[in-house]
Amino acid sequence: HNFLTKNKYPEYWQPMETNYQEFQVDVNSTEFKRVASLFRATLPTFKICGISRLQNKKLWKMYSQEAKGFQMRYQIPEYDPDKYERLLFHGTRASEPRKIAESLDQGLDISFSKDSGLWGRGIYFAVNASYSDIYAYNDPGTRKKSFFLVRVLTGYSYFSTKEMNDTKKPPLNKNTGQRFDSVRSTTGGSEVFIIYENTKCYLCLLYTSDAADDLLCVDLGGRRIIKKK
Repeated sequence: HNFLTKNKYPEYWQPMETNYQEFQVDVNSTEFKRVASLFRATLPTFKICGISRLQNKKLWKMYSQEAKGFQMRYQIPEYDPDKYERLLFHGTRASEPRKIAESLDQGLDISFSKDSGLWGRGIYFAVNASYSDIYAYNDPGTRKKSFFLVRVLTGYSYFSTKEMNDTKKPPLNKNTGQRFDSVRSTTGGSEVFIIYENTKCYLCLLYTSDAADDLLCVDLGGRRIIKKK
């Protein structure tokens, strides 16, 4: 998505009647196959019960405004967004993911982050789905788990080789005199990124999976809508 164009929302979004809607991604679509491959790269034996696209107009506007600033500040051409944006995984553990996704205020909110994180009070994301699965939300009464795929404005990352528990902002970049946009490191067998501002991420997909090898959980097609006024 080129944030400098007049298009308000991604071209692949479906028409919406309210500020928030959730659409089940068709199992036969290119979109499903592409994002499923990201999941299966590190969780090859897990069954994908469904992938939902999360369309939140208000949060997208906040994110796109932030992304537009990145694109202008770093003079990044529209065809090369990988220089500042990544698709990363995030688990919410005790918090029900849909309640976060349908929020019209913050989405992932850093105010709920703990000061005891390895790289301080930030929002943590993983390259590997297997890492976020550890922090996935468990649907009560079932074996199903859910976690997010998130668009994250990582920009220029500071690579940390040690813990930074007291961090609340990325360190200064001595070459530019400005702070880095994120912190990057490795833990639990995965590369991780940490941001310290809510508006630098957008929840784009919700995965629901089951580690059990049974026939109760199958890939879902079709479409389901959950509305939020």
